[in-house]
Amino acid sequence: MTEETEARIERALREALTEIVPEADVGRLDAERTLHAQLGLDSVDFLRFQAALERTAGVSIPGAHGYRLATLDGCRRYLREKLLAG
Repeated sequence: MTEETEARIERALREALTEIVPEADVGRLDAERTLHAQLGLDSVDFLRFQAALERTAGVSIPGAHGYRLATLDGCRRYLREKLLAG
C-alpha cells in the first residue's frame, strides 16, 4: 500500500466523518472502539456516514458490508481491500 493510498483513505474518513459529525476530531478517536460508542451515531447517521465514505473514497460499499465499518480500523481495512482490488 502506498503512502498516497493511505493518505487517500485518511482524507476520505476525515471528510465523511466531519460531514456527518462536524465537531468530530478524527485524530482523537480510538481506532478500535465503535464510531457509535464514540460519536453517538444512530442507524440513520451511520447510513449517511457509509454513503459519505463511498463518495469521498470513490468506492462502492454494499449495505451488507456496513458492519465492517463499525470502527476506524475496520474502515481502513475495508477501504484498503477495495482500493487494492479496484
